[in-house]
Amino acid sequence: MESSLQFSSEQLALLQLSLTEGIGPVTAKALIEEMGSAEAVMAATPAELMKHPNIRPKLAQLLLSGNGVELAKKELEILEELQQRGRPLKLYFFGDEEYPPYLAQCFDAPLVLYVKGQIPLGPMISFVGTRRNTHYSLDVLEYLMEGIAALRPDITIVSGLAYGVDKLSHQAALKYGLKSIGVVAHGHYTLYPSSHRDLAEQMIATGGGVVTEYPYRTRALPQRFVQRNRIVAGLSLGTIVVESAERGGSLITANIAFDYGRSVLVAPGRIFDPASKGCNKLVAHQKASIITTPDKLLDELQLLPTLKPQRLPFEEEHEESNPILKALRTADHLTLEDLALQLGEEVPTISGMLFELELNGQIHSLPGGRYCIKNH
Repeated sequence: MESSLQFSSEQLALLQLSLTEGIGPVTAKALIEEMGSAEAVMAATPAELMKHPNIRPKLAQLLLSGNGVELAKKELEILEELQQRGRPLKLYFFGDEEYPPYLAQCFDAPLVLYVKGQIPLGPMISFVGTRRNTHYSLDVLEYLMEGIAALRPDITIVSGLAYGVDKLSHQAALKYGLKSIGVVAHGHYTLYPSSHRDLAEQMIATGGGVVTEYPYRTRALPQRFVQRNRIVAGLSLGTIVVESAERGGSLITANIAFDYGRSVLVAPGRIFDPASKGCNKLVAHQKASIITTPDKLLDELQLLPTLKPQRLPFEEEHEESNPILKALRTADHLTLEDLALQLGEEVPTISGMLFELELNGQIHSLPGGRYCIKNH
């Protein structure tokens, strides 16, 4: 049966290179830069590899072992089976247009992302925090997500699908109609924790997804949770820490975001609360700013929408159409009350318009609360 999976030769080479044991994303990208493409790297002969002084014998041996090709073949068989069963995974390849742009800027970005659902277009914000949260986290997240949804409903919320703040972040995002992405530390053969399976399905159903850099049957090991934190940080313009102990994964993610040159923001907490020590530490070390409102958060990330100035009821594009200027041209001078009565508008509305016209140099204010055209 012909495969229903469609990958370019470069994409297949990226998959093979990503699965070659002993070669991580940093080394892989250096090889691609050295030889021009992943396809050239994987197709190179021993003689071709020897021409590149930066490719050491041990590295050449890893490339020539062929284990990446074999593992990629097995992975493609799994992907094909999932496709046939109606449970497809979408692969995002480094260098492709669909690959998340902010993650692509990170020096250690994965060559391949395996995704259930999709990675939405548009800006993303990451939320992290302790697994042992207090009710304060829920209050903060509900408040921030509601405001974000009102101001920028196109934003996607990123977290790690773990217990505590991660789970609350995803739930609050869904509650207010925002898309959400969960980054996990294992392959898609399982979901950890399994109790979050329904939440993950809701995220997928509403236009988000579950993301991993690991092939299908990869188990969740402690070191992989640390590795996945860089993806949580890398996907987004900024990382928000809601509650965090003095040590833990959320601080690791925040520090990675800081090292990537991304914004790190924290919800302030009381100095005596163990769950606030991590946030306070980030602020004390000048690695994070404090946010207290959704608009402040969006402003810090330069995501606050530019509001068009509201026009007054009778304000028009051209000066000749402005009824205040028309009225003043037909009289020597008029008071605020005269204008309000003549134009049928409230005094505060007329007052605001007069202020703008005076600032623009179009009218003069005279003694006795009177106004006239500037060149009168």
